Amino acid sequence: MLDREMTELLIWHLWESRLSRMGMRPEPTFIDVFVEPNDNAPEGSGQRFKAEDEARPVSRVRWEGRWCRVSGWSSDGDGSPCAAQAITVEDSGSGTAVLIFGGDWGVRLQPEDGSPAFGEAYLLVDATAAS
Repeated sequence: MLDREMTELLIWHLWESRLSRMGMRPEPTFIDVFVEPNDNAPEGSGQRFKAEDEARPVSRVRWEGRWCRVSGWSSDGDGSPCAAQAITVEDSGSGTAVLIFGGDWGVRLQPEDGSPAFGEAYLLVDATAAS
């Protein structure tokens, strides 16, 4: 007997296959990342990514060879933590990647090796680099 999650996944797969055969596809979903230049992410960013699944919370990421705690960074209070999210997106270079995004001031990373915290507008990582 199939559990509920497996049944829903099977139904979605069959529905998507049928739409594809009929020449119809669900409308794509895009994630827009707009980060104004700020102390956390001085260069800012304006990017659009095609989503391949749903956003989910993320708290750790491997970046530049080391594991870091990650949070979103908000302009509230002149810089404060908020939720960070991960979502699989299309990446023209490697098929798919995981986009890590946060608040209107980007994401904040705290290396677990004790190095100083730093910020980025967003991150694109391999699927094994986010948890």
